[in-house]
Amino acid sequence: MSARQPARATPAPTRGREARLKTDFAHLYPGIESTAWAPVETLINRVVTLLYGDPANSGLITGARLLREDHFEFRGISPRPEGWPTGLTRMSDAAAPPDRS
Repeated sequence: MSARQPARATPAPTRGREARLKTDFAHLYPGIESTAWAPVETLINRVVTLLYGDPANSGLITGARLLREDHFEFRGISPRPEGWPTGLTRMSDAAAPPDRS
């Protein structure tokens, strides 16, 4: 018999956008430093880990997006992956219906 090691998840490659937790909400995110800028992908991974540990917090620390705009500050830009709409700025916007204006 051989023991199998569980596969480790690899974080998504960073694309240039960063976020910082606002100090007023630091108590909701144990382990996330509120004074440091970090890649959005890293913070999403940490928030998902917090949710996995305590799903009851999902309504407090997440909303329509994993990183709540009222809890985090954002800076930087992320280049769009090839084939995604150029006028939309978030990965989740890729599924948005086209603007017909």
